[in-house]
Amino acid sequence: MKQLAVIQQSIVVILPPPGLGLKPLCSMQKVKEEVKRLVKMLRENGVSEEEIRELFEADKKPLVPLTVTKSMRILYGNEEVDLRPIAKAVYLLFLRHPEGIRFKELPDYRNELRKIYLSMKLSTAAKKKVEKSVLDVTDPLNHSIIEKCARIKAAFLKVMDAETAKAYIISGIKGEARKIELDRSLVVWEEKESPPE
Repeated sequence: MKQLAVIQQSIVVILPPPGLGLKPLCSMQKVKEEVKRLVKMLRENGVSEEEIRELFEADKKPLVPLTVTKSMRILYGNEEVDLRPIAKAVYLLFLRHPEGIRFKELPDYRNELRKIYLSMKLSTAAKKKVEKSVLDVTDPLNHSIIEKCARIKAAFLKVMDAETAKAYIISGIKGEARKIELDRSLVVWEEKESPPE
C-alpha cells in the first residue's frame, strides 16, 4: 500500500490540480509513459492486478437503481427522469429488452410499443396522436427514433453525469442492436407483473 501512495503522489506531480485551467506540465504521451512505468513498478513490487485496476476506477460512482412506478414515472434515485410520453414509451420498450433492438427491426415491436404508450395517462390530444407517433418511431426510414434517443439521453444528463449516463441510455453501434447497458437487477418495476425476461 505504501507503493500505491508513492504512485499516486507521482501522478499528482505530473498533472496540475483540477479546476485551475492550467495546461499539463508535459504532454499526454509523457503522462501515459509515466503511468505505464509506475504500473510496471507496482507489479514488480507484488501489487495485485486488482489493486492496480482499483486505482484507475477509484472515481467510478456506484450505479443507482432505476424505478419504473405504476404510473410509468421513471425515477433515478429520488429524481424523476422527465420524458415526453412517446420518448418514455421508447425507453421502456428498450428497458424491457436487455438483448437490445436493432432499429431496422422496430416494426416488429410496434404493438408492444403501442401497448406501453397507451398504458400511460395521456391527454385526449395525445391519445389521438398515438398511432402516428408509434408508426413514425418504428419506421426505420424515419429519423424519429434517433431524435427520441437523443431526447432520452438529454433527460438522463439532467439528473446524472455523462459517464454514469452511459449505463442508462439507449446506445449501440449503427446497424447493430441498440440497448440499455444497465444491469436489470438495478431496475425496479412497480407494477403487478414484471416485464417479460
